[in-house]
Amino acid sequence: MTVSELQARVDRGVTWLDEHHGGWWRVDLLDRGEDGGPIDLDALSMSHNCYCVLGQLLGSYFRAEIALDESVRCGFDTATFSNADLGRMNRDDEYRAECETGRDDEFTALTALWTQVIERRRAAAGQARNRSRL
Repeated sequence: MTVSELQARVDRGVTWLDEHHGGWWRVDLLDRGEDGGPIDLDALSMSHNCYCVLGQLLGSYFRAEIALDESVRCGFDTATFSNADLGRMNRDDEYRAECETGRDDEFTALTALWTQVIERRRAAAGQARNRSRL
């Protein structure tokens, strides 16, 4: 997947968050403990269900009311594997490693793209990059 394709997915995710969780990017969101709070850019990792955008905002990726396929289209997750892919991955270690490496690369790129979006929004609003820097 190209960076421009990933950026388009993140742009859809930004629109989804703006519609469902206005102000989601703000560093001054009320910290709700395990129920989420402001996104810590130093901890942001799109590959982890508690440290991704939805995980930090809502307390867990799995608390978001969004279908998996929509989550992928919105840049919150990477492409899912078909049953055929999963079967082949179970039989072929080399294929599984190739799939996992591609997925890791995609998560790394998504983390960078989400970080850029949040930094731009916070800067435009005159907010610090992270709460710890307030």
